[in-house]
Amino acid sequence: MEKKKILKEAMSWIYTIAGALILVTILDTKVFAMVQVQQRSMENTLHEGQELLVDKVSYGFTEPKRGDIIIFLENRSKENSFEDFKIFLDDVTQKKQQNTRLVKRVIGIPGDEIDLRDGYVYVNGEKLNETYTQGTTVTEGINFPLKVSEGKLFVLGDNREVSIDSRSFGLIDKKQVEGKARLRIWPLDKISSVK
Repeated sequence: MEKKKILKEAMSWIYTIAGALILVTILDTKVFAMVQVQQRSMENTLHEGQELLVDKVSYGFTEPKRGDIIIFLENRSKENSFEDFKIFLDDVTQKKQQNTRLVKRVIGIPGDEIDLRDGYVYVNGEKLNETYTQGTTVTEGINFPLKVSEGKLFVLGDNREVSIDSRSFGLIDKKQVEGKARLRIWPLDKISSVK
């Protein structure tokens, strides 16, 4: 009797894992994609190693909104400086991709004025109520207040003390955005929508 119970439990796990793998294979298309969180910059919302289901279609019909968690390609070649050339050569010699996928939260959309003061974020003069953040929000390499221009977004990681985001690399182009994080699907005990 005990052996049957253990076998039934093991088979349940095998079916669950097999189903998840099949789902990942089917969904990794031009409509949806799977992305693994590889940074601590979105803690406590998302943790390193978690797998996300990314909607790659919605932004073809709507614009990113404040609060959306997006996946985008970091574009390091903003200027043709000697430092950028050294990074490019390092990437080529080490066979790395020049663009890295990042997961961040949209804070500012075109027309917004962003300001960082006293450890808080202000959008159009109003202090954001950011219950999802960890750490204080300090300025880095960018001067504030900052106006978000047309076709651009201002993004921040939720773990403000470790995140490399628009405070250091500036506004991102909407063309860099691959999609919106919709669902956390791994680990299985953490399956939920992403907010």
